[in-house]
Amino acid sequence: MALFSVKMRSSALGSHISGAERIVEEREVPDVCAAMGTRALAHGKGKPDSITVTVTAIDGEVAHIPALPIREAHCADPAEARETVIDALAPLTPHAAEAWELLTGVRDMRGAILFHATTGARLEPDHARGVRVTSMDAATATGERPETHSGKTRVTDALVLASKVAHHPAMLAEVCFSDDPDYTTGYVASREMGYLRVPNMKPVGSEMGGRLFVVDTDDPADLIDYLEHTPVLVGEAK
Repeated sequence: MALFSVKMRSSALGSHISGAERIVEEREVPDVCAAMGTRALAHGKGKPDSITVTVTAIDGEVAHIPALPIREAHCADPAEARETVIDALAPLTPHAAEAWELLTGVRDMRGAILFHATTGARLEPDHARGVRVTSMDAATATGERPETHSGKTRVTDALVLASKVAHHPAMLAEVCFSDDPDYTTGYVASREMGYLRVPNMKPVGSEMGGRLFVVDTDDPADLIDYLEHTPVLVGEAK
């Protein structure tokens, strides 16, 4: 069965607004392209002036992995969210507070920060670009296709990405929250803790947002190649 990677990116005045991607069968490509265009036009950060949809045939095997189990934290405000995230990272790095400050201090990074667990150093080759996570989708078994379950789109997309990220042995944890001003729930995730949704990570109306990976490697080349190029389908949690 031929599979295709479909990716969408939208921007306005050169600034990134939104992105999405799917791995689909050939027969699904037209409908998915249309759904992505509709999604790009309805983003909370505003109307784009450029929408690019790219369709590429996948050559080679696609990895199948289970989704992380979902958990919920209870945080009344950003201060409690900060404490929750730092407490989750503390067993993994002595620089947990530094990781939080770095994540919440960056602006307009399209990719993620690679944060060395032992030293607290940044490992991504390009600090302005960061590291992108691409080539992934929810497997059909999850029953949560984004364009047919619009209420679950955000959590499904985020869970798929977090599950792919956590699967690599050099990855200790991920922290992420959206730069969408209307969406304030983020998450911290790892193989051990699962996918922990963290509400109120920022005030309503804030365009702050970012992604940070806590990693255990001195040479991130293999990790970056996996994150950016290995196609993955994420199925139901075990």
